[in-house]
Amino acid sequence: MKMWFTGSFAMLTVFMALVLALACGGGSSAAVSNGRQQSDDDAADDDGSPADDDDNDDDDSWSLMDSGTTTTDLRGVWGSSASDVFVVGNDMNTEAGAILHYDGSSWSMMPSPATVQLYGVWGSSSSDVFVVGSTSVAGGILHYDGAAWSAMSSGTSTAALHDVWGSSSSDVLAVGQDQNTNAAVILDYDGTSWSTMASGTNDSLYLSGVWGISASDVFAVGRDETTSAAVILQYNGTSWSPMTIAAAAVIMSGVWGTSSSDVLAAGYGSTATEVLHYDGSSWSTMPGGDAGNGGLNRIWAASSTIAFAAGGDIANGGTPIAGVILRYDGSSWTEVMRSSTATWLFGIWGSAGSDVFCVGQGGAILHYGQ
Repeated sequence: MKMWFTGSFAMLTVFMALVLALACGGGSSAAVSNGRQQSDDDAADDDGSPADDDDNDDDDSWSLMDSGTTTTDLRGVWGSSASDVFVVGNDMNTEAGAILHYDGSSWSMMPSPATVQLYGVWGSSSSDVFVVGSTSVAGGILHYDGAAWSAMSSGTSTAALHDVWGSSSSDVLAVGQDQNTNAAVILDYDGTSWSTMASGTNDSLYLSGVWGISASDVFAVGRDETTSAAVILQYNGTSWSPMTIAAAAVIMSGVWGTSSSDVLAAGYGSTATEVLHYDGSSWSTMPGGDAGNGGLNRIWAASSTIAFAAGGDIANGGTPIAGVILRYDGSSWTEVMRSSTATWLFGIWGSAGSDVFCVGQGGAILHYGQ
């Protein structure tokens, strides 16, 4: 199975309308936890741990926010703070890119020149934000200077870019795949212009996620389409090279960490294992990292003992049946949210372990907070 960035999964989203929004009751937020509304006893712990609940002690509470749209699939999320959050995606009908902004009180659609699907967002500050997406004349990269969005020249018009991350405003990386050759695409921005980097392999790679601890210690994840196995690349400041990983997953779709010896990667597995951990020496599988028959799209960590992963479950035959959020407590991963609808979740990010945003199909934005 290819990841949700591809056209095959996009076709599935056509018949998936967001009915979670019905729980909002005219725009107010309602908490959802394993498909039910939050009770007064469900107050969440500050560290992102499951809230106390008489019915289920492993239950966590997430609020459904009013995004202002039910016709936009939201793919990526990042913010400079809890009151300055950006979400990117695309209109479900026209496929045109969409960018939403949260100011701490409400979400609003931002005007932008995006005409293609947008997948990833990252910034060095509130006035230096990068967004990447599908192939376009501009190469699928937009930049926000604090006042307006503008298209950047990436040097390629054949790449679909799936994620972006940087160590500073003058060191930004975007990853994806060339739509003509199927080769991996890794672009580097030096503060002035974008240039292409060698991936360190001649295989056809589908890169879907990127994250690093510094400019000389970066990880990119995806799928080797030559061997039909998950792949993780590492950059040491000079060159990229493939890493040896467990062979259970068929694609790793998200990567995040807290240090060079604490890196997490999540994705789709041919077994129940869908989360890997890197300790600075080798990758190993983590207990409990399972989203049913589906998989995990993105992962985010606040510390070595607080992390979240978002994705969805599917029925036999490939039909999405529920959005899923997993939480890591320093020991194992547990499922803390399962929607009662077929709304898949695509992106997750937080300003702290007690302030986390998760986005998905049909304008879905879930928030975990005090």
